[in-house]
Parts: sequence; structure tokens; C-alpha cells
Amino acid sequence: MGTITFNPMLTSAPQNSFLLQTDGLVQGTFQDDPSSNMWLCSGQLDSGIDQPIWGGMAITEQVNAPGENQMGNTIDLAANSASLTGFTVFNRGNNMIITPGNNVPQAGPGMSIMYFRTGSNARIAVQCDNTLAGSLDAGNVNQAVSWDFTNQKLIAFSSGVGALACKVLLVTTNTSKIVNYNSGTGALTWTTGYVALIQI
Repeated sequence: MGTITFNPMLTSAPQNSFLLQTDGLVQGTFQDDPSSNMWLCSGQLDSGIDQPIWGGMAITEQVNAPGENQMGNTIDLAANSASLTGFTVFNRGNNMIITPGNNVPQAGPGMSIMYFRTGSNARIAVQCDNTLAGSLDAGNVNQAVSWDFTNQKLIAFSSGVGALACKVLLVTTNTSKIVNYNSGTGALTWTTGYVALIQI
């Protein structure tokens, strides 16, 4: 009886059909999923926020006073793991604006912002620290990671910060689009870097 010299069941792709340059995500976008799509929320940014808001930022959702919920709950930036209740996204943020000198859609105080609450199982692309990206490779999806609330990105687990309640489903190379914020000028620009797809 003859033998087969190759594995006919192997899943493969034609050579050069998916190049490194085509592998990437956009920070602050969520992956379409009928089960989590219904959990996309809209809220109004707190009037005390003093910086632009973009997709992929950790937020705190506040309960409004009775009769003041016409625009959704009030949204503020999360200061720590205990106050984190969700993440902002660009998807359906049709009211976000691009101002002169910036090329990233942004929202400001009093504007509406789209977001997902933790526990929604939404899969959101967030900026990832480049050293963490390498260490996550080939690990379990439920590895403990933390969130950098100053630089708005996923970082290696820190007991001082606490664990972020998420699963890390995918980490890209530095070919993904990430937001670069210049706190001195207030400029928001796209650049390339590492992105992690997390499920919250």
C-alpha cells in the first residue's frame, strides 16, 4: 500500500496570501459579535474631564440622579482597577470629531461616547505594552495582566495596580494602529504599535 508524503488535513494558507503588513488591529475598536453587540452603550462624558477621549480607554460609569438620564449615564476616566467599569470604543461614535492637527476621532466633556461594560464579553482592541506583548505569546488566555491608567494600555501584572478582569485573546506585532497622545500639545495622532484583543 502506498503512503502519502504530506499531511492532507493540514490547515494552511497559500504562500504570501497573508503578509505581516496585513496582520493588525485598530486600537479602540470592537470585534463584531451578535452576542455582545447588544451591550454597546452610550453615555455622556463628565464635564470635569480635562483631556480628549478616544477608543480603548478605561472608564468609570456613574449612576445619574433620577430624571437626569436622557443622555445615558455619566462617564469618567477610571483612576484605578477598583473603579474600572468598562472601555470606550470608536465603533458607532459618529459624533466624535477630528480637530486641526489631529487625525484621531475624539470626544470631549459633555459629548456622547460609546462603550462596553465589563462582563459584556465584548472583544476590544487595546494598546499593549511592547514588553508584555512578547511575554504573552503562547500563554493561556486567562493570564493575569494589569492596566496602566496613565498611559491607557495593557501592561504586565502588577500587584500594586491589580489584575484587569479580562481574557487576552490575541496580541499583534507592531503593525497595528494605536493612538499617540501628546499631553503637552493635546495632539492625538495614529501611529503603529502593539495591540491586544481582550475580552471583557
